[in-house]
Amino acid sequence: MNLIVALKAEASPLIESLSLSREERSESFPLFVGDHCNLIISGMGKSRASAAVLYLRERFPQPNQAWVNLGFAGHGKLEVGKSFLANRVMDGESGEAFYPPQLIVSKIASSSLLTTLNPLAEYPEPIGYDMEASAFCLSARTATTRELIQVVKVVSDNPANPVESFDRSRAASLMKNALPSILPFLEKLEQLASKATPPSELLDFIEEALALKPFTQTQRHQVRKLLNQANALGLPEKDARAILESSGATREAIHELDLVLEERRLLS
Repeated sequence: MNLIVALKAEASPLIESLSLSREERSESFPLFVGDHCNLIISGMGKSRASAAVLYLRERFPQPNQAWVNLGFAGHGKLEVGKSFLANRVMDGESGEAFYPPQLIVSKIASSSLLTTLNPLAEYPEPIGYDMEASAFCLSARTATTRELIQVVKVVSDNPANPVESFDRSRAASLMKNALPSILPFLEKLEQLASKATPPSELLDFIEEALALKPFTQTQRHQVRKLLNQANALGLPEKDARAILESSGATREAIHELDLVLEERRLLS
């Protein structure tokens, strides 16, 4: 599991509860690792969140990992300290929306979430407001399947307690108090990810397929994702291999494989 957290104060209770250790070799971001979990402190904002996802994706390229953006958010209705799952993540600039599948039964509330460039002084709608989630979702889509991309937020401010009055010295305790509801969700998500892990035979085939052409790192992730989909959609490995071998450039090979899979997606 990969956790993207913006601030150290948000991360500290998680690091302690999950028994994570600082990875000293990581120079780009503060990185903490455990047996089944990596946590990165990205810093605030969309560009930092996106860069953190890409860094972890390259550092730990295993397929079908769970990815979670976890941290504070403002909210137009929920009380301070309340945690919620984002069932819709909207980008305030582009208008693009992401809908993380809600497959896990949880006691955590659900809410829409709007990602903005700057903290908002007002809360025009009864939804959440943050500065990282939409970029996180966009980048994480290149690393894993939709159901394994989730956003969990803890309310730090609301109309009765506006963001300018937020006491940063309470940040760690606010997150720590929310963990009894968040940790069981993370455990269930990790169980879901373990069920989605492909068999070793498929992993071997994917590595063989990646050696067919000089794919870039980004393209290698695209090919991995498509070959996992090909397996799920019942496309024989020999057919997938033939598509990659018969196509010319690497970009063309990826495009041709995606076209064949799109037909099967529609039929399914």
